[in-house]
Formats: sequence, C-alpha cells, structure tokens
Amino acid sequence: MAVALNTGFVDIVSGETGKIVRHGGDDPFSIDAANPKSKVDRGEITCLGWGTVSTRESIESKKPSKSALDQSMINDLWSRLGLDPNETSLANDEDDVETQGQEALLKDLPRQLAFLDVESILPRLSPIPTRHTASGKYDMFATQAALDDYFDSMQRKDRLAADVMFVGHAGGRNRVTVDDILEIKYTPDFPGEGIMWPMDEDDDTPHSLVPLMYTSHPRAKHHAILRADRDDETPEGDDQGLKDLHITLFDVPLMSSGGSHLHLIISRTAQLRDLCGYISCSIVSAKSDWTTHTNLPSRFMENVNETLEEKGEGVLEDNLYHLAMTGNFTPTILEWLRDELAERGHKRWDHAMTTLYNELSKILHTNLLPVLERSAVVATNLRGLARYYSNTPHFNVPPEIFTSILSNLSSLQILVHETVQILGTEQRQFRAFSRWLRHQIDLAAADPESLSAKDMAERETPQLDLPNTLAYLEGGLTKSRLKAIVFSTPSIDDQQQPATKDLITCIHNSRSNPPDPDSEPLLSLHSWSSHLNAVCRSAHRHISLWHQSSRPTTQDIECRTKVTPSILPYLDIRMLEPSPGAFTTYVIGAPAQPTYQPVTEVCELALWHQTMEPDGGMGNGWRQIILPSSSPTPSFISALKFLDEETFLCLFNHEGENYLLCLPYRCPSGVDPTNQWRSMEELFEAGHVAHVFEQNWTPRYLVANGKKKRRNCVVVEKSRSQWKILDLEGYRSGERGLSVEESDGEEDEESMVFD
Repeated sequence: MAVALNTGFVDIVSGETGKIVRHGGDDPFSIDAANPKSKVDRGEITCLGWGTVSTRESIESKKPSKSALDQSMINDLWSRLGLDPNETSLANDEDDVETQGQEALLKDLPRQLAFLDVESILPRLSPIPTRHTASGKYDMFATQAALDDYFDSMQRKDRLAADVMFVGHAGGRNRVTVDDILEIKYTPDFPGEGIMWPMDEDDDTPHSLVPLMYTSHPRAKHHAILRADRDDETPEGDDQGLKDLHITLFDVPLMSSGGSHLHLIISRTAQLRDLCGYISCSIVSAKSDWTTHTNLPSRFMENVNETLEEKGEGVLEDNLYHLAMTGNFTPTILEWLRDELAERGHKRWDHAMTTLYNELSKILHTNLLPVLERSAVVATNLRGLARYYSNTPHFNVPPEIFTSILSNLSSLQILVHETVQILGTEQRQFRAFSRWLRHQIDLAAADPESLSAKDMAERETPQLDLPNTLAYLEGGLTKSRLKAIVFSTPSIDDQQQPATKDLITCIHNSRSNPPDPDSEPLLSLHSWSSHLNAVCRSAHRHISLWHQSSRPTTQDIECRTKVTPSILPYLDIRMLEPSPGAFTTYVIGAPAQPTYQPVTEVCELALWHQTMEPDGGMGNGWRQIILPSSSPTPSFISALKFLDEETFLCLFNHEGENYLLCLPYRCPSGVDPTNQWRSMEELFEAGHVAHVFEQNWTPRYLVANGKKKRRNCVVVEKSRSQWKILDLEGYRSGERGLSVEESDGEEDEESMVFD
C-alpha cells in the first residue's frame, strides 16, 4: 500500500503487518540505521496511482544472433545438447517453447539460464536482532516472516509484467517508479525548448497543469493522466472547480526497450538494494552488541585503573599478568578482587562477554555470510545480463560496475571469515581467563596466605589454561582485534576504492603486529560496507540513467464542451481495450455550464473518450449524459466513479433525495447506450437507481470496486464519520435487492476520511 506524505514522498506499507516496508526519502544505500529523510520537499502530491504493464518482448525486438557465431559452432552446440540441427519448429506459440522445436529451445537458452533460481538452494536469510537500533528503517529484516514474505514475493512476481507507481505533484512534475526501484525523475509532459534531457531534480516544469488522476491498461504501451488547472473564479475547497482539462498520454520507454529480461533486471536491482541494507543492518547490529556488552567490563577496568594510577602501580592488565605468572597478589588487586569485583561482578562480566561472543558469532554465521553469498549471486546475474546486452538498449549498463560490487563482496567475505577465526580464538581465550579470574577471586576471598587458599591453589591451578589466559591478557582484554573490525568506524573516502589484495596483506600483518592508522580502514566492516553501498549506489545511478535514456512520447487531448472549458471537481478516468490492440481512455465529468438550454431543466454530465488504434491512429470526442433536474432547488452531483467496463456510479441529489445511480456509458456491441433521462421515473423504470439514501444521511464520497463477482462500493457521509458498503453484485446481475453494510456513526468508531 502506498501512502503519500506531505513532504512529497511516498511510503510503502505492508498490507499484512501495517509496518513501513520502504521509507520515502531515505537513502537505501546508507549504513546509518538512523538515516534521516531527505531535506528536500518535493511539493504536494495531488495524484497517486498503481498500474501493471506487460513487459513481454516481441519477436521483432529480440536481440539478434551474433554474427561471429557461425553455423558450425551452432551445430556443435546442438550436438553437445543432444539436439538434431535439422529438426524444424513444431509450433508458433512464443510462450510454449517446448513445442517450438530444438531451434527455439536453443535460442531461448540464454533466457532460461538467466531465470534459473539459484537462490532457492542457498540458506535462507535469518532475521537480524535490531533490538539496539531505534530506527524503523530495518523493520523488514526484524522477523523471519517479514523476510520470507518479501524475498519470496520477489520470486513470485510475474516475469512478463512490472508494477508501475505514478506520483503527481502540484508543481506539474510527475514521477513514474517501476517495481518500487527505478524512478524516472522527469515529468511526462512536453519538456519545451532548451530543456536538457533527462530533466534534473530542480528543473522547473513548463506547465502548471496539476495531475489529478492516473490510469493504465496492462497491455497498453501508453499511460494516461488527467490534468487540469484550478479555477480561481470558484470558491476554494473540496468543491473548487477546474479548467483546461486535458488527457495526457505518455509512454515509459523502458517498457518497450527492456526486453524479456526487464523483470529480472528490476527484481535483481531491488534485491541488491535490499541485500545491501541487510548487510548494513547486520554490521550496525554487531556494533551495537559490542557497545552494549563491553560497557560493563569496561567500567570494571576503568574503576580499578583509576586506583592503580593514583598509586602508581601501572594498569590492570600488567597487574593481572604479574599475578598469573607469580601467584602474588598486590594489595590493590587483592582488594579489588575481594571487595569490588567479587563473585557477583565476575558473573556479570562473564555473562556480558559470553553473550557478546555468541551474538557476534550468530550475526557472522547466520546473517553476514549467507547474505554475502546471496548478494554475489544477484550481482553476478546482473553482470551477466549487462554483458549479454552490451551496447544495446535492453540493458545499457557497463558490466564493470557489477565487477566492482563483486570485488567488494569478496573483500567482505574475506574479512568476515577472518573475523570468525579471531572470534573463535578470543572466545577460547576468554573462557580460560574467566575461569582463572574466578579462581583468583576465590583465593582472595579465602585470604591467599591461609592454608585453605594454598590447598585450593595446589588443587585447581594445574587445571587452569594459563597459555590462553596469558594470551587474553596480552590481547583480548584491552587490545582485541575484534574492536577494529566490528566497532571501528574510520572516515571513508568513496573516491578511493581499496583493493582486495591490500586487505589480504593487511590481515597478514595484523596477525603479528597491531594495525597502524593507515590500515585501520581496511580492517573495518563498516568501511567495506560503506564502499559496497557506494558502488551499489553508483550501479543504481547507472541503471536509472539507462532507464531515463529514452525520451518519453506524450500526447495531449483537451477535454471541453461546446460552451465552457470549466468543469466541476467530480471526475474519474478509465482505460479499456474494446478491441485487440485498440485502447480507449474514458473521462467522466460534470461541466460547470451545461450545453442544454434552459439549464434548469436538466443536470448534465460529459463523457470524453480518446482511442489509440493498433496502427497508431487516434480518435477522440465527447457526448452528453442528461439527468433530470428540479426547481426551485436544482439537482446536483456530488461524486462520479467508473464501476466496470460498461457502467459508472453517480451520487445524485434530486428534489432533496439522494440516490446512487448506476448508469451505462458503453455497450459491448459498440452501440452507444441511452444517455438521456428526463425524470426519476425513467431512471427507476430502466433500473438505474441502485440505492436511495435516508433523508438524514448525505452521501459525499465514493469508492468503487468493479471486479467481477465482487462489485461493491463504499459511500462516505458528508461529515466523514459514517459510511455504507453497498454490494452491487446482486444489483448488476438483475436483482433489485441491494446488500448494505453500515457504520453506526458512534464517536468511538473508526472513521474513513477521503480527501
């Protein structure tokens, strides 16, 4: 579900969970979990619409065979595949590849290889513990159900169709987003002379017409938007009139140039974006775990270090190392172990560090390694498509950009594997240190000079792992190599791309020597994730430029009557396919001034239509729909909505009574239906009155659903506190009864508001 915000951005909300799946204005390639939304205000959103567009590649638009692939090579490939090169095609059905013969199978091989579902055999991604991150940016990774639902839905999407979201702004700029990933940042309007293409974000649009409504058809190449200007001569508000009404037809060039792999390109790009977010979230979660669980041990050590510094006795790690080697307690350490740390403090320290190592191990093994492997598959797929479609309009993106992504993923995998080894080593060393520290606390509590303490030392000291204890005191206690990898966030220059060989050299050096400031960025997960996000952002920019490389074609059709260009703000638009390849866009509205005279005798509607023929021909026109009027109080219309391919709904007030009319606007036979009714009796006799509302109930807003066997509508009362759900299925099938579901209008009831 799309929700338009007052900042001009759109949030995508899950209809099942109610959580925001995509925040409008957020940078999807930012590692910062609390990434603020863009400061830019795109302006008021006046139109928001969804559509589905077929991306099926025609036979003529398929990529031609390479000339270098001679017949002998083809015959050799056929032989390797066990096919007979002399067999002819058996069918002409493009979709039924198996019945087209061996030649069709061979030609379809690249597409079949591209659509191999390699990810289904990979380990599924696990939810990320986001308990330490306050932002809702990563809600989609927080639960297993949300993860499975999202990534499974990417695989279930129709390969021959793409979802299109249209967002229209009050300033005239419009945006078309394909499958929630590729956004065209230009207006589907006449750019005008001297305007560069594609248009920049800050370019002014040459027209002031406001987009009001959007419609499309899955098999149509063109989309339609209804645009108009506000009529300043009418009062402002919901009933403010409109003028200069236009139907604007525009195409999305990507739909015709993307080929049969368009779905794959878009879905893989979306996956790569979200997998980058998953990687970033995993690293942020690891850093949060480090901060949370090392806080308590750090406080313990800071407190005793302050005392040691005051007495000039060095630092804690040196004193503990001396204790481990000699068994002699200094007074300060003895007091600290017995009175401050004690058994309770040791348990808290042990629990914090054990939890840290377990959480880091879980993130590395169940989150980072699987997602890096999956990301490499996605990036490889995109690189293969970029190479296959090199120098063609189908996917004109340099393959080198995906090679850079794979290089960064490889570096991250190397660093994560090194982190796993370091983590295992430090965890073993900490267990030995923790057991030794508990033994020293017991000795301090029993008085080291006492006989019981000496017996305890003789009995338990041989069982302690002193080599690992000393190793932890030298490194993990205060100089953990994990800190530089997990916690460090060095400053990063996106222009300087580090090489994998530099990382390998740095890892080898860090095993024997502490990392220097120059090599610290190479050992940081945060640094490599930022570089990965930078190259993914660059790839996304290249894909967007490819998306916008073709200039859209637009056509404007003016909607007006013989008398006035002004209309009332009750409009609806719908696109149909009355015959194969021909698409007609209908607009229903109420002119501000009827063409019929005298105006007090009728209430007039106008139905505009524009048809695109398969051969490119166009036709348009309009006709009147006459409804009865009354005096001295004239009849009026408060809402208009198309219901299905033959009828539209109208909220009509006549002589103080409110009616829901279901009127025809076209017939399947092509003959225009009756469009004049001079009295309510004629409307009742013709069966066009679907519902009569009560006297104290004033309908104002209307939402219609015209799906077959599910036709219904929601009518909202003028105060927006009550509504009725009317089942129109029985009425449309010839039954006069109408099922009605009502809200009771109580103050504590949930209300529906339509602007």
